[in-house]
Amino acid sequence: MCTLCPGAKTLSTSVVSNSNLMKHLTTTHASTKLVAKNTDTSTTDDSSPSTSKEGLGAQKLDLSALQQKPMMTQAEVNRMIGSYVVKSMLPLLTVEDDSFRAIIAKIPRKAGVCTPCSKTFAKYLDAEYAKMNTELKKSFEELEFLSTTADIWTAHNRSYLGMTAHWLDPHSLEQKKAALACRRFKGRHTYDSIATELDNIHSSFSISNKITATVTDNGSNFVKAFKVTQPVQGDDSGEEDDDDDVNFVDLHDALQDMNVEEDVVTLPPHHRCASHTANLISCSDVDKWILSRPDIKAVYRSATSKCTALWSKASHSAVAAEIVDEVLERKLLVPCSTRWNSFHDAVARVCEFPIAELNTISYNFGLKAITDRGYLFLREYCTVMKPLTVALDILQGVDNCFYGTLLPTLETLISKTLDLKTGLQNLGDLPETVVKIRASISSNTLNTYSHT
Repeated sequence: MCTLCPGAKTLSTSVVSNSNLMKHLTTTHASTKLVAKNTDTSTTDDSSPSTSKEGLGAQKLDLSALQQKPMMTQAEVNRMIGSYVVKSMLPLLTVEDDSFRAIIAKIPRKAGVCTPCSKTFAKYLDAEYAKMNTELKKSFEELEFLSTTADIWTAHNRSYLGMTAHWLDPHSLEQKKAALACRRFKGRHTYDSIATELDNIHSSFSISNKITATVTDNGSNFVKAFKVTQPVQGDDSGEEDDDDDVNFVDLHDALQDMNVEEDVVTLPPHHRCASHTANLISCSDVDKWILSRPDIKAVYRSATSKCTALWSKASHSAVAAEIVDEVLERKLLVPCSTRWNSFHDAVARVCEFPIAELNTISYNFGLKAITDRGYLFLREYCTVMKPLTVALDILQGVDNCFYGTLLPTLETLISKTLDLKTGLQNLGDLPETVVKIRASISSNTLNTYSHT
């Protein structure tokens, strides 16, 4: 607060620097004489000759309050460390590191506040996890509908099951999301084991009857898990059983079945991920179509095998990588089976370089050179598949991708792919084939809209 300005003007400043305030004083109050506050208690007497002479007619500005830093409590320190360790996925022993403790020691803290040890920090995380789960369950109690996603993956020879929830805030209509589970999945990934685990997660949050649908990939185990665990629909046909049909039941078996209690697993409706389905088009369906065409099958295998040889050589040899940097001045991208669009991006990077430079690298590596027809085939392949990669990037959005984004994206994808048909020499029929596959996705999505 500037006491020199009329009306006590408010200024923004940092707790560790007063440069913004000094700039204000030198520009706005340049004609005002400023005297620093005397903090010496022995010279606070107003009758002192030096004080009266220096401060006569001068206005004083106290900046000492700006130098005071807020003192953090133990709860604030624990919360700050917990956020850092969890979001960065660091080990709990990070709090025992001497360099980490030296950094925390520089933070202004109240008396008695210290960095927790690993055991104390682990107990704090468990308590915060329980508190977060309790708050999440309270939020779900106010909801009528929500959707979930589920996936299973393997890392470091261990399998994990993850599930997320998505809903609209009933008051602000803001899109909300939360992670429900990320737990070890032991044993084989069979459909019944998946169904049981998903049902346990739903029951733990009491949302089994609130889920409108669960989205997963196209894995056969997930598809079967939801197919066999759908609730049995009542027979509304109105047909009565024929009284003449008599069924005999063993009384002993019937009594035994009454004493056995079976847990019936029921899962919500299932939706296949449209992004994963579109990715299968580029990874599987397009390859099958190309391999079914004898006129382009040979050039496809020749061009892709030579690219694969370049990628393998450049990624497994340091000398080869140096040659690539010298000739191309850029690195080659290596496709990964678990990363979407990676094959297209890798081929597109190859097509960015002139064929003469690519053949120079192949000669240095002792590999066969890419032919002109193979190079043209790769360029046409990237041209046809480019709209699909853009659509996948849109459908993989986290915050701005909604259910209503799917159909317009697919329709635009179809129109842009058909526009690429003219001017293609090797893959002139590929756009229509891709459109037919994508049209099936659109029709399935329309059926989903009509049933929702």
